[in-house]
Amino acid sequence: KEVVLMIRKTNISMETIKESAKISPSRIISLLYRKGQVYKNIHLKDLNITSSEQPFIITIYLNEGVSQEYLSSYLNIDKASTARAIQSLIKKGMVKKIRCQHDKRQNKIYLTDKCIEIIEPMHYILESWVDILTYDMTPEEKNLAYDYLNRMANNVERIFNGTNKR
Repeated sequence: KEVVLMIRKTNISMETIKESAKISPSRIISLLYRKGQVYKNIHLKDLNITSSEQPFIITIYLNEGVSQEYLSSYLNIDKASTARAIQSLIKKGMVKKIRCQHDKRQNKIYLTDKCIEIIEPMHYILESWVDILTYDMTPEEKNLAYDYLNRMANNVERIFNGTNKR
Protein backbone atom coordinates (compact mmCIF):
# COMPACT_ATOMS: atom_id res chain seq x y z
CA LYS A 1 0.00 0.00 0.00
CA GLU A 2 1.55 3.28 -1.09
CA VAL A 3 1.46 6.29 1.19
CA VAL A 4 1.03 9.61 -0.54
CA LEU A 5 1.62 12.94 1.16
CA MET A 6 -1.01 15.43 0.20
CA ILE A 7 -0.63 19.09 0.99
CA ARG A 8 -3.87 20.95 0.92
CA LYS A 9 -4.85 24.38 1.96
CA THR A 10 -7.60 24.27 4.54
CA ASN A 11 -8.86 26.28 7.42
CA ILE A 12 -7.76 24.25 10.41
CA SER A 13 -8.96 25.43 13.78
CA MET A 14 -6.58 26.11 16.65
CA GLU A 15 -8.40 23.40 18.62
CA THR A 16 -7.70 20.80 15.91
CA ILE A 17 -4.01 21.69 15.91
CA LYS A 18 -3.90 21.47 19.73
CA GLU A 19 -5.52 18.03 19.68
CA SER A 20 -3.11 16.80 16.99
CA ALA A 21 -0.14 18.05 19.00
CA LYS A 22 -1.29 16.11 22.08
CA ILE A 23 -1.18 12.77 20.27
CA SER A 24 1.79 13.45 18.00
CA PRO A 25 4.13 10.44 17.85
CA SER A 26 6.95 12.80 16.88
CA ARG A 27 6.51 14.85 20.04
CA ILE A 28 6.45 11.73 22.23
CA ILE A 29 9.46 10.14 20.51
CA SER A 30 11.39 13.42 20.74
CA LEU A 31 10.61 13.72 24.45
CA LEU A 32 11.75 10.13 25.13
CA TYR A 33 14.95 10.68 23.13
CA ARG A 34 15.84 13.95 24.87
CA LYS A 35 15.07 12.64 28.37
CA GLY A 36 17.01 9.46 27.54
CA GLN A 37 20.05 11.51 26.51
CA VAL A 38 19.91 13.46 29.78
CA TYR A 39 19.50 10.28 31.86
CA LYS A 40 22.37 8.53 30.07
CA ASN A 41 24.69 11.55 30.29
CA ILE A 42 24.13 11.76 34.06
CA HIS A 43 24.83 8.07 34.58
CA LEU A 44 27.58 7.61 31.98
CA LYS A 45 29.56 10.57 33.34
CA ASP A 46 31.35 8.37 35.90
CA LEU A 47 32.47 6.11 33.04
CA ASN A 48 33.92 9.16 31.19
CA ILE A 49 31.68 8.78 28.15
CA THR A 50 28.64 10.60 26.82
CA SER A 51 25.32 9.41 25.48
CA SER A 52 26.45 10.36 21.97
CA GLU A 53 29.60 8.20 22.27
CA GLN A 54 27.84 5.17 23.73
CA PRO A 55 26.29 3.87 20.46
CA PHE A 56 29.73 3.90 18.84
CA ILE A 57 31.22 1.89 21.70
CA ILE A 58 28.47 -0.73 21.56
CA THR A 59 28.71 -1.01 17.77
CA ILE A 60 32.50 -1.38 17.86
CA TYR A 61 32.21 -3.93 20.69
CA LEU A 62 29.85 -6.03 18.58
CA ASN A 63 31.85 -5.49 15.35
CA GLU A 64 35.54 -5.16 16.25
CA GLY A 65 37.66 -3.66 13.49
CA VAL A 66 34.95 -1.66 11.75
CA SER A 67 35.60 1.45 9.70
CA GLN A 68 34.26 4.93 10.36
CA GLU A 69 32.23 4.59 7.17
CA TYR A 70 30.58 1.46 8.57
CA LEU A 71 29.78 3.24 11.84
CA SER A 72 28.20 6.20 10.02
CA SER A 73 26.10 3.94 7.87
CA TYR A 74 25.09 1.50 10.61
CA LEU A 75 24.21 4.19 13.16
CA ASN A 76 22.73 6.50 10.51
CA ILE A 77 24.97 9.36 11.67
CA ASP A 78 26.76 11.77 9.36
CA LYS A 79 30.49 11.26 8.74
CA ALA A 80 31.53 14.50 10.49
CA SER A 81 29.70 13.55 13.71
CA THR A 82 31.18 10.07 13.54
CA ALA A 83 34.69 11.50 13.12
CA ARG A 84 34.18 13.80 16.14
CA ALA A 85 32.89 10.96 18.32
CA ILE A 86 35.76 8.65 17.36
CA GLN A 87 38.32 11.42 17.91
CA SER A 88 36.87 12.09 21.36
CA LEU A 89 36.98 8.38 22.22
CA ILE A 90 40.61 8.18 21.03
CA LYS A 91 41.55 11.14 23.27
CA LYS A 92 39.85 9.41 26.20
CA GLY A 93 41.79 6.22 25.51
CA MET A 94 38.62 4.24 24.75
CA VAL A 95 39.29 3.29 21.12
CA LYS A 96 42.26 2.98 18.80
CA LYS A 97 42.60 3.17 15.03
CA ILE A 98 44.77 0.69 13.21
CA ARG A 99 45.61 1.05 9.53
CA CYS A 100 44.03 -1.71 7.46
CA GLN A 101 46.61 -4.16 6.06
CA HIS A 102 44.58 -4.75 2.87
CA ASP A 103 43.63 -1.13 2.18
CA LYS A 104 46.12 1.40 3.52
CA ARG A 105 43.59 4.22 2.97
CA GLN A 106 41.28 2.78 5.59
CA ASN A 107 41.54 2.54 9.38
CA LYS A 108 39.96 -0.16 11.50
CA ILE A 109 38.61 0.83 14.91
CA TYR A 110 39.02 -1.27 18.04
CA LEU A 111 38.13 -0.85 21.70
CA THR A 112 40.95 -0.52 24.19
CA ASP A 113 41.13 -2.60 27.38
CA LYS A 114 40.07 0.54 29.26
CA CYS A 115 36.86 0.66 27.24
CA ILE A 116 36.15 -3.05 27.51
CA GLU A 117 36.18 -2.61 31.30
CA ILE A 118 33.20 -0.23 31.11
CA ILE A 119 31.02 -2.35 28.79
CA GLU A 120 29.22 -4.10 31.64
CA PRO A 121 28.43 -0.99 33.72
CA MET A 122 27.43 0.85 30.54
CA HIS A 123 25.09 -1.98 29.59
CA TYR A 124 23.55 -1.85 33.06
CA ILE A 125 22.87 1.90 32.63
CA LEU A 126 21.25 1.34 29.22
CA GLU A 127 19.11 -1.48 30.61
CA SER A 128 18.06 0.69 33.55
CA TRP A 129 16.74 3.28 31.07
CA VAL A 130 14.74 0.56 29.29
CA ASP A 131 13.40 -0.54 32.69
CA ILE A 132 12.23 3.02 33.34
CA LEU A 133 10.56 3.24 29.91
CA THR A 134 8.76 -0.09 30.30
CA TYR A 135 8.15 0.00 34.07
CA ASP A 136 4.45 -0.86 34.11
CA MET A 137 4.29 -2.88 30.90
CA THR A 138 3.63 -6.58 30.61
CA PRO A 139 6.02 -8.62 28.43
CA GLU A 140 3.32 -8.65 25.74
CA GLU A 141 2.95 -4.86 25.89
CA LYS A 142 6.74 -4.45 25.64
CA ASN A 143 6.79 -6.65 22.54
CA LEU A 144 3.93 -4.67 21.00
CA ALA A 145 5.69 -1.36 21.75
CA TYR A 146 8.94 -2.60 20.15
CA ASP A 147 6.98 -3.91 17.16
CA TYR A 148 5.18 -0.59 16.64
CA LEU A 149 8.37 1.43 16.99
CA ASN A 150 10.18 -0.85 14.52
CA ARG A 151 7.30 -0.53 12.06
CA MET A 152 7.46 3.27 12.34
CA ALA A 153 11.23 3.19 11.78
CA ASN A 154 10.77 0.92 8.75
CA ASN A 155 8.16 3.30 7.33
CA VAL A 156 10.61 6.18 7.64
CA GLU A 157 13.48 4.16 6.15
CA ARG A 158 11.32 3.29 3.12
CA ILE A 159 10.82 7.00 2.46
CA PHE A 160 14.48 7.93 2.94
CA ASN A 161 15.80 4.96 0.97
CA GLY A 162 13.67 5.91 -2.02
CA THR A 163 11.43 2.86 -2.11
CA ASN A 164 8.32 4.92 -1.36
CA LYS A 165 9.14 8.52 -2.19
CA ARG A 166 6.81 11.34 -1.26
